[in-house]
Amino acid sequence: MRSRTALWALAVVGIAIILQTTLFDQLALFGAYPDVVLLVVILCARYLDPNFTLLLGFTAGLSLDLLGTSPIGLLALVLTLVAYAVTRSGEWTDVSAITSIFSTLLFSLMGVALLALIGTLFNQNTTAGEATLRTILLLPVYNTILGFFLAPLVGRALKPRPRAPL
Repeated sequence: MRSRTALWALAVVGIAIILQTTLFDQLALFGAYPDVVLLVVILCARYLDPNFTLLLGFTAGLSLDLLGTSPIGLLALVLTLVAYAVTRSGEWTDVSAITSIFSTLLFSLMGVALLALIGTLFNQNTTAGEATLRTILLLPVYNTILGFFLAPLVGRALKPRPRAPL
């Protein structure tokens, strides 16, 4: 993997963290909002080396942990596990547009479910109440819709470009 691709991936995740903490946390539709950082980690994992993808997921999660109110390590663990699942899914996620959309929905659902379950271990009471069920159901749908627009941008930023002949 080229260092330019790694820098672009870090820049995309950095922008996603800024947007998540400033804009999307304020835009709740029906009590839930998209998780842009989770979505960007899912989208970036399709173009990056598996080891760097795990590091990217951990770094993004730890950054959110340090900026938010969750216990340090909770989001880092969840985003690392989601990044691992995306890298292990192999080529089946990029077969067609339908499988790409379905995999975004599936991995977003996995991320929010892991956050709810692991958050319970950290005594965050994330599995109690109607709001949790609404978030678990709506967040993957929001991420899938947003991913439809973000996937081409992330692909353009991270896809290796052919070199011009000398």
